[in-house]
Amino acid sequence: MYRQPQVYSSYQKNNLGKVLYKTVLKYKPKKIIDFGVLHGYSTIAMAQGLKDMGRVGHITGYDLWQDYPYRHTTKAEAQKNLKKYKVEDFVTLKKKDFYKWIKKPEEFDLLHLDISNTGDIIDTVVKALKKYIDKGSILIFEGGIPSRDRVTWMVKYKRKPIYPFKRRLGYKILTKKFPGISIIKK
Repeated sequence: MYRQPQVYSSYQKNNLGKVLYKTVLKYKPKKIIDFGVLHGYSTIAMAQGLKDMGRVGHITGYDLWQDYPYRHTTKAEAQKNLKKYKVEDFVTLKKKDFYKWIKKPEEFDLLHLDISNTGDIIDTVVKALKKYIDKGSILIFEGGIPSRDRVTWMVKYKRKPIYPFKRRLGYKILTKKFPGISIIKK
C-alpha cells in the first residue's frame, strides 16, 4: 500500500510519489534504476510498488551523495529512510556518476532520472538509451513541463529547457503538477 514518503523532495509537495508508485504497478518492471536518490523519496515510492507486486523486482539507486556540489545528503541517511518505510530489501544504493554510467549503461526495465535535468541531459539520455527504449525499456524523468523549465537555476545558468523538445523527444507528461514527471517508451 502506498504511503507518501515524509522525506525531503521536490516531489513531496504535490505527492508525485504516487505517480511513480502507479507507474511501477502499471508496467511491472523487474529492474529499476533510480538516478538522483537524494533522501530516497522516489526510491521509496517505487519500492512500495515493487513490494505490492509481490517481491518481483529490485531497484538500484545511484547518487553522488556528498560529492554533488548542490543539494545532497548521505547514503546512510537515504538508507535510514528506506528502512523507515520497510523497503530496504528492494533497494541497493550505490555511488555512481550518471555521465560515467551513460557511457556504458546496464540493462533496465525502468529508469527514473532526477539529476538536475535539462534539455541537453534528456536529449543525451534518449540518444544513448535508444536501443533499450526500442526493446521496451521505459525512461521516466523529472521535468518536461513549461514551469519546470523556468526554475531559478535553469534561468540563471541558461540551461536548455526540456519542453520545447517534447515532440522531437517523444515524451508524454505523466503529471503536470510541479516539477512534472514525464515518460518515454516505445
